[in-house]
Amino acid sequence: MKKYQWFLIAAVLIATFFLVYSIHFDDSFPKHGDEWHAITEGIKLTENSFSISKMKVEAGFHIFLAALFIVFGKNLVWIYQFFPALWACLSSIALFFLVYRKTDKNFWIALFAIIFFASIKSNSNIMGLWFFTPLSFAFPFIFLFIYFFTEGLEKENKKYILTSLIIMIFLLPVHALSVLFAIPFLIIYSLFYFKFLKREWKFFSSFILIPIIGLLFYKIIRDLTFSELFSKLLKSLQFKEGWGIVEIAISPLLLYSLAGLIFAAIGVAYIIRSKSKKYLVFVLWPASILISIIIYFITGVSYLVPYQRNLYYFALSLPILSAFGLYYVLKILQALKEGLNPSAKTEKSGKKQEMFYAIIICAIIFFFAFAGYWTMPDGIKPYTVLNQTDYDSLIFLSQFENKSIIMANPALSMAVYPISGHEPVGGMMFYGNEEVVKKFFLTMNCTYRDKVLEKYNVSFVLVKSQPICNWTEIYNKGNYIYEIN
Repeated sequence: MKKYQWFLIAAVLIATFFLVYSIHFDDSFPKHGDEWHAITEGIKLTENSFSISKMKVEAGFHIFLAALFIVFGKNLVWIYQFFPALWACLSSIALFFLVYRKTDKNFWIALFAIIFFASIKSNSNIMGLWFFTPLSFAFPFIFLFIYFFTEGLEKENKKYILTSLIIMIFLLPVHALSVLFAIPFLIIYSLFYFKFLKREWKFFSSFILIPIIGLLFYKIIRDLTFSELFSKLLKSLQFKEGWGIVEIAISPLLLYSLAGLIFAAIGVAYIIRSKSKKYLVFVLWPASILISIIIYFITGVSYLVPYQRNLYYFALSLPILSAFGLYYVLKILQALKEGLNPSAKTEKSGKKQEMFYAIIICAIIFFFAFAGYWTMPDGIKPYTVLNQTDYDSLIFLSQFENKSIIMANPALSMAVYPISGHEPVGGMMFYGNEEVVKKFFLTMNCTYRDKVLEKYNVSFVLVKSQPICNWTEIYNKGNYIYEIN
């Protein structure tokens, strides 16, 4: 690639970093309960010496965070704000690699793809680039296993196919859904290379390792007997309405721009018109997910992958199609320009064309960075779990070395363990009894509150304002902390 092309890639990556990081301009802490949950699980793994019995379905991601905690300690909570943006850049690099290589090193389609990728919106319901979770952690690996699998089939390269298998197996304990969603369209794509599959059936039988390893991992994590395994698994792979904490009707425009969708439709037409088998996967990917989404709306059940996750996997497929569509439109415009003015086709026409592309790139970056990128309904916006005052309060509690139980509001309780090392009575979505905590803070009756504190063996109460109850105050810097005897 030329120097100016490397410059353009760097510019897009820098813009992507700040675009994704923008939700942390006024908040230095994780913005989603799943992030706090993952941090908690990671820290607990270090304290339990990586005990398998303490691991969860997404244990691979928790082990990654455990390693980061060993390196950064309690600073992990503050450093976490940079991970979504950094991982978005890493995902962009993987996507660029996928498209650049699949298009025979077409720089512009690959660059357009990562610009459109940066434009994918996020929210607290569907998740996305704004949050560092098992879902977003899987993005670069998804692009890589799709590349190596499809290229391996096209070029009959067993090493590529084996590489894709290794990546898929790696993802199973990290985020199994990021493998399951791809199985339908990869199987269909494989059928176009049936002769190769038939000739090398012994080699391809190695892919049976994916379900075998998945089953064994699920059995160990869920502590199931072999007789329970298949019935439990079948139920686990059927995601009905109510799976998500919040369920709303999602418009495609809530995840992707109208301009991006228009270019994606043009991209589909371009790929079909090209009749190239190696591009067919880019159409099969969104098509298979759309079928799954339609089945969900008809039956109320989403198979293999939850409806909410399928929506984001669908959005992940669109930047590639949009890039093809935009490139196709620009080619048409350039042809029209040269047709209307034949004398323009000189030695300098190539440089002028590249300058034209550069201007379009800048326009797209501006449009997708600011046109509705941060607009979403109130119910699914990223939320603030704690502020600096809350953080300082939990740091104060961390000085008490004996493990204790803390009573704090449900949102703040998600950060209690990662920062203070103590256990909350209950937090939002994860851990303990959230309803008890809600009722505790809604009730002004001190007799009732004292009974709750005694029942749950609470040592400290963290509140925003002074209560009327007779507890021993030990901290009053913005928040109030009371010690319970």
